[in-house]
Amino acid sequence: MKKFLILCFIVFMSVSQAFAASYVKVEPQFLTPAQTSSYEKVNETLAIIFNRIKPYVRTDKYPKYYHDYTLIPNDGTQNNAYLYVKNYGAELVYNSDTNELKYVTFRRPELQKCRIIYDYPSGKLHAVQIFVSDKESFVFSPDGKYVNYAPYVNEVQGKVKKAWKVPPRKHIDILAKGQKDLLVQMALTLNKDGTVKKCRILKSSKIKELDNNAGEAIKSASPFKPFPENFFNEELTIILNFNFSL
Repeated sequence: MKKFLILCFIVFMSVSQAFAASYVKVEPQFLTPAQTSSYEKVNETLAIIFNRIKPYVRTDKYPKYYHDYTLIPNDGTQNNAYLYVKNYGAELVYNSDTNELKYVTFRRPELQKCRIIYDYPSGKLHAVQIFVSDKESFVFSPDGKYVNYAPYVNEVQGKVKKAWKVPPRKHIDILAKGQKDLLVQMALTLNKDGTVKKCRILKSSKIKELDNNAGEAIKSASPFKPFPENFFNEELTIILNFNFSL
């Protein structure tokens, strides 16, 4: 009996140590006032999240494919290229083209808007994203380093804009037939080497020639530069807006 109790104690200690080891503390790279006026709130959120974070989570309990689940309303933290579904304490992110689960994410509702993102199916920590507004967010790698996507995204957008051959104003007016909303929104997904993986229309102008015109601009601008070394993404989706109303 004594030996059994000792064995139980050893097993309990092993399980406890394993559970404790499931969390790690990471020293994050804090932002400066030059990067955002909200740096204090962002840094406060960073410190809390990385003080106790899981490098891995189990993902085998989550459904691999999206099946007509109820979607989460967008609070400004979603990417239009994905479908977001609540699953108990997690938010599952599905690829809207393939319906396959891409990320398992977690929120800290008591903090500034943020997402702790894990890859599926590996369960490995992918990134931490902290949102300041609908147009401003900051991404941090699993080791807490700030990953600045803005220069690369701006370069891609600039290259597409330069390649965009806008039809003459008179021709656009003829096509529009009084229609005012002539925005075409495209989701451009790039591979790590800068080649185009896919491109799809998120919002159509309802005028085929203008939709095709936007697609031709992307085609003319590609391929793009490979991702910088500090990018840990295998692919990157960039939203491009083509406003023919201007």
